[in-house]
Amino acid sequence: MTAMLTATFLSRASAASRAAWLLAGVEFFFSLGWVVYVIFLPELLARGGVDKRHLLWLLAADQLLFALADWSIGVAVDRARAALRRIGAMLVLLSAVAAVAMLLLPWLAATPAVFLLATAVWVAASAALRAPPYVLLSRHAARAAMPRLAGIQLLGLALASALAPYLAIVLKGVDPALPFALSALSVGVTALALVAVERSLPPPSPPLAVAAGGRRAQVAGWSVLLLIALLLAFGQQVHTALNSAAQFKRLADPALLPWLLPVFWVGFSIGLLAVDRLVRAGGALAVLQLSAAGGALALGSAALAGSLIVLLPAQFVAGALWGCILCTSIGVAAERGDPLQSGRHTGALMATLAVAALSRLSLVAAGGSAWGVSLDWLPVAVWAAALLLLLRLPRA
Repeated sequence: MTAMLTATFLSRASAASRAAWLLAGVEFFFSLGWVVYVIFLPELLARGGVDKRHLLWLLAADQLLFALADWSIGVAVDRARAALRRIGAMLVLLSAVAAVAMLLLPWLAATPAVFLLATAVWVAASAALRAPPYVLLSRHAARAAMPRLAGIQLLGLALASALAPYLAIVLKGVDPALPFALSALSVGVTALALVAVERSLPPPSPPLAVAAGGRRAQVAGWSVLLLIALLLAFGQQVHTALNSAAQFKRLADPALLPWLLPVFWVGFSIGLLAVDRLVRAGGALAVLQLSAAGGALALGSAALAGSLIVLLPAQFVAGALWGCILCTSIGVAAERGDPLQSGRHTGALMATLAVAALSRLSLVAAGGSAWGVSLDWLPVAVWAAALLLLLRLPRA
C-alpha cells in the first residue's frame, strides 16, 4: 500500500514538473510578445497621428485592463472547476483571439480608434496566459511544490526579459508586421500547450472546504499579502524600468547597456532555480522574509555603488532575490489561500503585479523620473516597508 502511494505521488510530481517546463515556454512567448508590442508601440501610434505623450498612459491603461482581466479570468476558472469542467479549451480560445488581435495591430495603426480597440482586445484576451497556467499547476501539484514549479515556469519570463534590450537593437528599423506576426503565431501555437498540460496531469484531489470563520481570517490575511506583493512588485518595477539603466549610465558607456541590463535577469533565473532548496530548508515565509531583507540591502548597494565592481554584483543579487520573492509569494499564497478559490487568489496576485506596473507608469507620467537620487531609494523604502509587514505575518 505504501509503495503504491509513493508511486502515485512520484507520478504526480513528475507530471507537474513536465507541465511546468511546458508552461515556461508559454510564459516565454507571451512575455516576448509583450516586449515586441512595447518596442513598436511608439511607431504604431505615430502612424495614426497619436501624440507620443499619450504613450505612457496607453501602457498604463493596458496594465489596468490586465488587472481587471486577471481577476475576471480567475473567477471564471473557479466556476469552471466547481462545475467539474476543463479550462484548457477556454484558455486556447482566448489566446487565439489575442493572437489574431496582435496580428492585426500593425495593419490597424493608421486608424487610432480601431487600433486602440484591437489593443484592448489583445490585452484582455491574453490575460488567459497569465494567471490560469499557475492555477493549472496548483490544482494538480502539492502545495509545498508550488515555489519550485512556479520557478520553472517563470524561467520563460526571465529569458524574455533578458532578451528585451537586444531585441530593441535587433528590431530597430524592421517593419512591425513581421515581428507581430511571428509573436502572434508563437502565442497561438504555444497556447495549445495549456490543453496538453491539462490532459497530461492526473485528476486533482478534491479540495477541502474551509470553514466560514477560517475563510474570514483568510480574507483578512489575503489583504495583507496583496499589499505586500504590491509593495515588492512596485519596488522591482521602479528599479528595473527606471533606476537600473540610470545606475549603469553613471558608471559605464551607455552603449554597453544591452550587455549590462540583463545582469538582473540572469540573477533572477538563478534565484528561480535555487528557491526550491531554500524553501525546503526554511519554509516559504522565512525565505520570503529573508529575500525581502537581502533584496532591500542589494538595492541600497546598487544605489550607493561607485564602480561596476560593486554595481554588477548588487544587480545580480537583487535579481536573484526578486526571483525568490516571486516564487515564494506564490508558495505562501498556495499555503494560505482557500483551495476552492485558487483561480481568484492567483488572478488577484497577477492583478496586483499589473497594478504595480500601472503605478510605476503613472509615476513616470507624473514626472517622477526627474526625482534623481531620491528615485534610487524608493525601491529600498518600499521593500523595507514590505519586510515590516512580512515580519508581522503569523506562520501558517
